[in-house]
Amino acid sequence: MKKTLVTFASALVMASALATAAQARDGVYLAVRGGWSDYNLNKNSDATTATARADFGNTWMVSGALGYRYKFFRIEAEYIHRGDEEDRFKIAGLDEYRKSSLESDSYMANAYLDIMPNYWISPYISGGIGWTSLKLTNQDEDAMGTRESYKENNFTWTAGGGLTFRLNRCLNVDFGYRYFSFGKLEKSNVNAHEYYGGLRYTF
Repeated sequence: MKKTLVTFASALVMASALATAAQARDGVYLAVRGGWSDYNLNKNSDATTATARADFGNTWMVSGALGYRYKFFRIEAEYIHRGDEEDRFKIAGLDEYRKSSLESDSYMANAYLDIMPNYWISPYISGGIGWTSLKLTNQDEDAMGTRESYKENNFTWTAGGGLTFRLNRCLNVDFGYRYFSFGKLEKSNVNAHEYYGGLRYTF
């Protein structure tokens, strides 16, 4: 009986220690993320333009963020750079080809809701607003090699979600998805589906 009580008491002490360790730390955090973005240029009023027909695939992205966590909530400022992605296509009605490249930099203010912040695994939802610098370059593959560039600084919004895996009170691993709407560039609406993983450390 005495041995059972000692074992039970030891289990309570261990459970208490684990529960204490499970409390996520509040405060300032730094985050780094990496993954890929799938650009989409949706056709708008003029479907004959190159900007409306370019079909971009996946490109890499990296970001850094400075934020603050309190209980269930996080807010942060984030900078995102996406790589230069190219598409090659035939010009309508001509036996000629054109290359297009698209790159972007986003400056975002994000907010997160952690559903179960004091568990080792927690889902979250996210949203944000900011602006994005977009640059689209078109170049004809003919003797003239005509080159056109379009630049826009647009209002941007994002929404998404993911999972957090906590390694300890301070260090977290995040995996998530988010949708970006970048506004209009020339004759197209630009958006992206983004998938990322990253590390977040709370001081």
